Amino acid sequence: MKKLRKLKASMTVEASLAFPLFLFAFLNLMSAMEIYRLQSNMSAAMHSVAKQMAAHGVEYEMLSGGSAGAAGMAALTFYAVNKVKDEAGENYFRTSNIIDDFGGISWLRSRVMGDDDCIDLIAEYKVKPPISLMGFDRLNMYNRICARAWTGYDVENRSNADSDNERIVYITPTGSVYHNSRTCTYLQLSIASIDLSFLENKRNRSGEKYYPCESCGNNETSVVFITDFGNRYHSTLKCSGLKRTVTAVPISEVGERGACEKCGG
Repeated sequence: MKKLRKLKASMTVEASLAFPLFLFAFLNLMSAMEIYRLQSNMSAAMHSVAKQMAAHGVEYEMLSGGSAGAAGMAALTFYAVNKVKDEAGENYFRTSNIIDDFGGISWLRSRVMGDDDCIDLIAEYKVKPPISLMGFDRLNMYNRICARAWTGYDVENRSNADSDNERIVYITPTGSVYHNSRTCTYLQLSIASIDLSFLENKRNRSGEKYYPCESCGNNETSVVFITDFGNRYHSTLKCSGLKRTVTAVPISEVGERGACEKCGG
């Protein structure tokens, strides 16, 4: 009986020591899994935003590389950050383990439309475990997504490096001229809105009148959209006529297109 009592007492002591250790390990494991889930959700939201922005790379290139310059790049970065917030959901950050919620995330190292037209989103933040445990108070976390905007493959400089290569020029599907420079203003759509009643006396940069777009120009609307060098007006910004498709081709493939008066000389 004495031996049995000693055995029971020994098992009780072991259980009292093992259970806290098991609970400590379990809580640490759950905390690690929650933090991993948070980082995965951040990566998914940032990847989605980078992919969406890459699809509109030409428009963003015009803003960041044009007259807006550094201010345009900063505005695009601010836009990307808020898109991440919308993608993940503002309520998600309020209930996450990020210290100071979404406001605790630093985006200072992010760049949109920087070198090589890259969309480089970098998020730095600190997280706390669901239950504060000794030796596991807070961690520094880091997420980064980098995507190249869809602005086309720039072969202009590469072709100039080798005199045996044929010169590369730029054309649009419906254009009547070719361009030596991808940044020619004739290739960059500058869209403006105007009251339809003023359109009769309005002329484009080439002195031409504006006519209804074959796709959307006949829709009833009081405000229409025009471009500096186009000769059509549009009732919606989603019209395909307001999308610019630029293709880089060897000069031998331009067909009967003439040289652009601005950059083709």
